[in-house]
Amino acid sequence: MRLSIFARLIISYLVLFIMLAGISLYFIYHLSWMNEVTRSIILNDTSVFEYSNLLTDALLSEVRNDRKYVVLKDEELYGNYVQAKDEFAKLLNEAFARAASEEMKHFFYTIDVQHENFSRLVNEERELIRGANPYPEDKFATEKKNISDNIINQLKNIRQTSENNIFSKIVNLSESGDKIKNISVIISVIALSTGLIIAFIITRSIKKPLDVMRAKTVEISKGNFRGDLDVKSPPQIAELATAINTMCHRLQEVDDIKSDFFSHMSHELRTPLTSIKEGTAMLLDGLVGETSDKQQRILRIVVQESNRMIGLVNGLLDLGKMEAGMLKYQFIPTDLATLVKESLESLAPLAESKNISIDNKIAFLQPVKIDQERILQVLSNIIGNAIKFSYDDGRIKLQAHVHVDEGFVEVQVHDTGIGIPEKDLERIFQKFQQISGPTGEKIKGTGLGLATVKQIILAHGGKVWATSRIGQGSTFYFTLPLAV
Repeated sequence: MRLSIFARLIISYLVLFIMLAGISLYFIYHLSWMNEVTRSIILNDTSVFEYSNLLTDALLSEVRNDRKYVVLKDEELYGNYVQAKDEFAKLLNEAFARAASEEMKHFFYTIDVQHENFSRLVNEERELIRGANPYPEDKFATEKKNISDNIINQLKNIRQTSENNIFSKIVNLSESGDKIKNISVIISVIALSTGLIIAFIITRSIKKPLDVMRAKTVEISKGNFRGDLDVKSPPQIAELATAINTMCHRLQEVDDIKSDFFSHMSHELRTPLTSIKEGTAMLLDGLVGETSDKQQRILRIVVQESNRMIGLVNGLLDLGKMEAGMLKYQFIPTDLATLVKESLESLAPLAESKNISIDNKIAFLQPVKIDQERILQVLSNIIGNAIKFSYDDGRIKLQAHVHVDEGFVEVQVHDTGIGIPEKDLERIFQKFQQISGPTGEKIKGTGLGLATVKQIILAHGGKVWATSRIGQGSTFYFTLPLAV
């Protein structure tokens, strides 16, 4: 069973999707775990560590204010003690809430009990002081010192435990990160290798028959219309190959018909038109008898129209051959500036009749590889149109730019004529297309000149286009390959 291109792509995408989904889930799970551990360090262990420092400071503040009160008997100092005691109790409650392990909660519970004992001793001593009764000051001082030292030691233990927890979790994160990194590298290599293998297999199964068809299209472009393309898979490409074979058979039939048409057209149209032209010329020369002035005027019109018809037939035949790829070109290195000068010399009378000045800036160019006769035809068409569509006393400018790195020369012909509507800038290069004058009338012509220009330039490997503004003139561009 031969799978279609769509089925092959779907299967390959499905395999890759499953692999990527598995990798993504693996990483998501471990990243979530690492995130939880990190949050635990920040919200629990680090917070508990910070609270132990704050509790130590608060306890020392309690002890200092209590000692000062005992010595100075100042109630304001006792108020400071109470404030420090309340701060310690508040911090202790917050720390207890942040404690994540039972060990930490036990530490804080023990500290809370000892702190209550410390507060009880302080209150008992205060009552004795206020009653002015003698009491064992050293005993109270010793007991309070023992309790405060014990609390401070408990807080030290908390800090040490927090540090150990933080260090242990960081080491665990580091080891897990290394493990995840190694596994990810292995999985990525496997996934990439699998993806490349699948892509290579599918690409090769599609590219190989496409290369065969591409080679066949090159043969078709060279005139080989044999329908011998044999591609069996994938099914869509096999159907395309069958269609190409059918097209080849039809092209061969059309090519045979076109060849017969050109052969008969060349003989059937040119021969009678030439006979008419020659016969009319004989009548004008008086070789078959005298003719009146009126007859001569009519005969001259016949000669002019015969010449126009012969030119039209030649143009149609040449354009047909170009489109069919049957026109042969002789590409040789040529000085383009010389061809431009030759074209301008032949068009000089037409420019002088409209008092149009031509500014030729094309000189000293690198040689281009062209068919001289055909490019001369291109120049004559474009420059002739520039003169034809320019107003009297207008100006035409020719210039060229060499693009050495890209291997071509760009020629520009700018006129000060009637201009071309933007919508018609591409249509003018099609057969039998003519633009309208400023008042809407059709400009006289065959509509073959620019179509012929386009075919010639394309055959040289160049391109042709135009820009224009109504009433301000047009600029025609074309490119030709450099000889080197």
